Amino acid sequence: MILFFTIGLLASCGDDEKESLSQEFDELMVQNDSLQAVHSEFESTHQTIQQNHQELLEQLDTLQVSDSTFFDQMAQNEVIIKKHEGILAGHEELMDGHQDLKNNFGNLSSSEMKAQISKMKEVHSTMMEEHSNMRNEHEEMMNKHDEIRKNIIDSNREDI
Repeated sequence: MILFFTIGLLASCGDDEKESLSQEFDELMVQNDSLQAVHSEFESTHQTIQQNHQELLEQLDTLQVSDSTFFDQMAQNEVIIKKHEGILAGHEELMDGHQDLKNNFGNLSSSEMKAQISKMKEVHSTMMEEHSNMRNEHEEMMNKHDEIRKNIIDSNREDI
């Protein structure tokens, strides 16, 4: 009789732990949804910056600007744009992967659940850090673009 009680108690503790882990996983999935919204915002901003970058390059070519520092700055920005494309693509894959994990999460052992939750937290933290870095780099690129435009306008006034 004591054996059955002990087995029942252990089974119920395991169920409570799995239920708690499932709730924690659900909270991570809400965070994942929030990251997806931020991701979409970054994709939109990225496209705008990419378009502005291309337009400014065309403007520099059309005006036959002789100051090579403008082109150097544009080349640096292009590297950052390509880096962001890779980061955004990677984030999309990670978020899709988290959605895929959801389908089988209830079938995992408590230990496996803990491992997935731990790794997901790590990935989310990395993504948020990369979002912050991209936000800063977006601002830098926009400022450089504005500075180049201003310098082009100023140099064209001097030529007149």
